[in-house]
Amino acid sequence: MVPRTRFAPSPTGSLHVGGARTALYCWLYAKKGGGQFVLRIEDTDQVRSTDAATRGIVRDLRWLGLTWDEGPEVGGPFGPYLQSERLDTYGPVVASLVASGHAYEAWETREELAALREAGGGVGFVYRRRALSDEQIAAFKAEGRTPVVRLAVPDRQFVVQDAILGEVVVHGSEMEDLVIQKADGFPTYHLAVVVDDQLMGITQVLRGQEHLKNTHKHEAIAEALGWTLPRVGHLPLIFNPQGQKMSKREKARTARAAGKKAGVAVLAEKTGLSVGALTPFLNNETDAIPIAEAIAAALGVDLPMIEVMDFRRAGYLPEALLNYLALLGWSPGGDRELLSLDAMVELFSLDRVGNTSARFDPEKLRWMNGEYVKLLPFERIAAAARSWLEVCEGSPLAALSSDALDGLLRLFAGRYVTFSDLERQARPLLTRPKEWDKAARDKHLRKGDGAATLARVAEVLAAAPSWDAASLEAHVTVWSEAAGLGLGKIAQPLRVALTGTAVTPPIFDTLAYVGRDETALRISALLAAEAAG
Repeated sequence: MVPRTRFAPSPTGSLHVGGARTALYCWLYAKKGGGQFVLRIEDTDQVRSTDAATRGIVRDLRWLGLTWDEGPEVGGPFGPYLQSERLDTYGPVVASLVASGHAYEAWETREELAALREAGGGVGFVYRRRALSDEQIAAFKAEGRTPVVRLAVPDRQFVVQDAILGEVVVHGSEMEDLVIQKADGFPTYHLAVVVDDQLMGITQVLRGQEHLKNTHKHEAIAEALGWTLPRVGHLPLIFNPQGQKMSKREKARTARAAGKKAGVAVLAEKTGLSVGALTPFLNNETDAIPIAEAIAAALGVDLPMIEVMDFRRAGYLPEALLNYLALLGWSPGGDRELLSLDAMVELFSLDRVGNTSARFDPEKLRWMNGEYVKLLPFERIAAAARSWLEVCEGSPLAALSSDALDGLLRLFAGRYVTFSDLERQARPLLTRPKEWDKAARDKHLRKGDGAATLARVAEVLAAAPSWDAASLEAHVTVWSEAAGLGLGKIAQPLRVALTGTAVTPPIFDTLAYVGRDETALRISALLAAEAAG
C-alpha cells in the first residue's frame, strides 16, 4: 500500500517543536514509501483558532523544508484542507449516525454535567438522558438551550494496535459518550479527524503520546460508520532539560516570575499594556504568549525556546533543527548524527522510534548547528542569513547591502554558531566606537608607546596602494620589519581603534571590511581621545 500520512495541527498558536517533529516523521514515512504527505488544518475550535496561526504554521513548515503534496496553498483532490471549509462534509455524517441510532441529541448544560459528575455519574448518566420526551425537548428549546450531538459509546473493549506502543486496550465504560457536533453546528475534533482521515485516504497516523487517549474514541466513531481507522503510532514526548514536558507554558512561567518581581505598575509602564491585561496573567489565569513576550522584552528576560519561530529568530539553521528533532525519539542506527533529509528518508522506519520520552538538549543543538555552519556551502549560509533577517527585528545587519552581509559572513566564518552569535560579534564593526574598553586601552595604548605606534600605523595605512587583506598585510609587514615591530604590537592598538575591544577577526581582514576612510576616522577618534587624556 502506498503510504499517505498527514500532519494536522490546530491553529491556536505557533508551531511547537514537538509538532515539527511529528510533521517530520510523517513526511519521512511517506517519502520512504514513495507516498504522499498531506497538510490539514484542524480549525474546528473557532474560539481559539486564528488565521494568523494558520499562516504561521505554513510559514514554519516551509522554512523547515517540509513541503506537502496536498494541503493549503497547494490544493489536491480531497480538499479543501481547512476543516472550517468542510462543514458540508461533516453534517451528513452526523445525521447518518443519528439516523442509525449510533448518536443522539443531548441537551444537558455544562452546569448539569458538572453536577452529575460530582454526584458520581459516569457513562450511565449520559445514556439515561437519551430517553427525553418530545415535550421535554420542546421545553428545553423554549429555555433557549441548543443541543450537542453525542456518539453512544458501546459498553465493551476497544483494542488498538499501536505501531510504537503495541497493543493498547480501553473499555467503553472509561469513556463518556463523545460529543461529535457542538451546539454551534461545528463538528468536534474527534468526528472531523475520523471523517477526514477516511475521505483523504490516510493510511498511517503519527502523533504525540498525549493523543493516545483519543484513539479509542476515534475507533468508536469509525466503527459506528463502518470504517477502519488508519494505522496509528504515538510518538514519545519531548521533555526540557529539567525533565518536564516541553510546553509553551514555560514561557508564561518564566515571564510571570520576572513580572511579579517587577510589579504590575512597573510592567504597565514598561510594556504599554494595561493593568487589566497584566493582572490575569500575573495571577496565573492566562498563559497568553504575547503578554509573556511583551514582559520579557520590557524586562530583558530570555524566554525558553519552545516554538520553531524561537529557533529561527535565534539564528538556527533549519537543516540543523530538523536533524536534531529527528534524533529525539528515533535512532538511525550506528553512530550517525549529521543526516540530510535524503539520508533520513533512506534510514527511517517506525521500528526505530522509541516509546520513552526524549530530552531536549540545547547544547547538543548548538553543536549540531555549528557543524552545519561549517559544512554547508557558503551560498546556502548566505541565503539562510537573509531568511533570518526577515524575522529578526531591529538587527543592524538588516541595513547591510548584500555584498556587505556576505563579507561579514566570510569575515566571521568559523567564529559563530548561530546568526545571533554573528550579530553580537559583528556589532562593534558596524558602528564607529564612542567608547573603548578600558582594560584594552590601558594595555595596548597607554603602556609603552602604543598610541605613538598607532599614529605611525595610521600614516602607513594611508599610503597603502590597495585596500584588500592580502595587500594590506604585505604593505604593513614590510614597514613593521623595517621598524623592528612585531605584528602584535601593531594589531592590538588597531583592534581597539576599530572596534573598541581587543578582539576581532584577523586584523587585515577586519581592516579590509571596515574600509580605508572609516579606518582612518576610527583611528583618529581614538588618538584624539588619548590626547585629551
